[in-house]
This record gives sequence, structure tokens and C-alpha cells, in this order.
Amino acid sequence: MPIYFKTIYHVDLRQAAWFSAVPWSMMALVGYFAGVLSDMMIQSGTSVTLTRKIMQSIGFVGPGLALIGLTMAKTPLIASAWLTLAVGLKAFSHCGFLVNLQEIAPQYSGVLHGMSNTAGTLAAIVGTVGAGFFVELVGSFKGFLLLTSFLYFSAALFWNVYCTGERVDFNETA
Repeated sequence: MPIYFKTIYHVDLRQAAWFSAVPWSMMALVGYFAGVLSDMMIQSGTSVTLTRKIMQSIGFVGPGLALIGLTMAKTPLIASAWLTLAVGLKAFSHCGFLVNLQEIAPQYSGVLHGMSNTAGTLAAIVGTVGAGFFVELVGSFKGFLLLTSFLYFSAALFWNVYCTGERVDFNETA
């Protein structure tokens, strides 16, 4: 993020660090609100599956749209606002997929969380390195932001098609 702000908006790295830190603070605040909202939805009778789909949709479609908005930002302040919106809304996904592992397979939630966290970490490593190569190859951050939006939308679609909040029965005599 600091390199994005330095490259696109020509802000010094010290100032870019502030533009990059604000979104993560927003994620912490929105995460709390999303958790409360998710619990209230379930307590008021919304099914666990629908609640998880709504939370994950907000957590992926919202950032996808915000990243498209980011591609059109003219100032570092507006770019920071779009980025803050994207990262803040991503916190809703923690009330989607993250808690879902405990619901669908409580007896395997530890190993499932470990596997999903490993996959996510590997994707982040490859994505960070790949982002640099992609931006260098394409010549701008805009293409990378649009690709990331597409991946958010695709993941939201996949989640909404296949997600369940019901316990999955693992038949050990396959």
C-alpha cells in the first residue's frame, strides 16, 4: 500500500504509511460491528446458512466494488477512503467463512482452520510477489485492482453457491 500511494499519488513514504494504516484500524472496528450484527441475525431467526452468505457477500462484494472505486480516485485522500472502505467491509467475511468452519465440522475445526489459514497465507505470499510482477508487466496498478475485484466477485459467487451453515456429516466408512 505505501508503494501504491508513493507511485500513484507521489506522497512520501512516511505519509503513505498513514494512508495505509487507517484501513486496518477500520477493519478492527467494522469487525466488531459485523460480529454483533451476525449474532443478532441468527438470534432473530435468520438461518445460519443465510447469515453466513450475507456476511460473506458483504465481505467480498463490498471490497470488490470499493477497489473499482479506488481505480478512479484522483487524490490520495479519496484513494485512502476507498481503500478504507474495502478493508473495512472485508471484516464482514470473518463472520462468513471464518466461523463457518466451527459450524460445519466442529470436530475438525482446528485442522480445517489450519488448512484454510495455510492456503490463505500462501495465496498472500504469492499474491504479494505476483502483484509486483503483474503491475510491472501491465504497467499500472489499475489492472491489478480490477483483477482483485474480479477475484472477490468470483469468490463471493462460489461461496453463495456452495456454502452451508449446517453440520457436514463425515462418513468414516467410505
